[in-house]
Amino acid sequence: MATTAPVRPIVHILLQSAGGYVGDGVFMYNLFRTIPLEVTLYNAGQISSAAVIAYLGAKYRKTNSRATFMIHRSSNSPLGAGSAKLQNLAKGLALDDERTEAILREHVHMPDELWTEMNYHNLNISGSEAVSYGIATEIAEFAPGHSQVFNVLA
Repeated sequence: MATTAPVRPIVHILLQSAGGYVGDGVFMYNLFRTIPLEVTLYNAGQISSAAVIAYLGAKYRKTNSRATFMIHRSSNSPLGAGSAKLQNLAKGLALDDERTEAILREHVHMPDELWTEMNYHNLNISGSEAVSYGIATEIAEFAPGHSQVFNVLA
């Protein structure tokens, strides 16, 4: 008797985000990697900062040809901080940079000069560059067809 593999439910998510906290991006990255669903994420506008980390968690990552991505090093405002708080902020930023860079390097294959440039500037990446660097897996439009569509704003 032949057995067939169980069918995993398929979920298509249109993602638009200016980013947020590194911890939230890493959480979503881990969720998308391990959730027992076949997840496809789409970028039809802009995905930036920690949201790029989350986006990399999906096995299938599609981008519109006119969409963009932005990646950068971690930052925090030291306004009004004393030396102890500044040291703590620096340690937290170093940890955030280590974990985001580990995720980026696992998926993203940019030229060395862009990795260096990211130390000083935000990197703005086009949809076609995202595919060539491994951020996205292909250029495609979000087209859910006759599927049920939900709108979730966070």
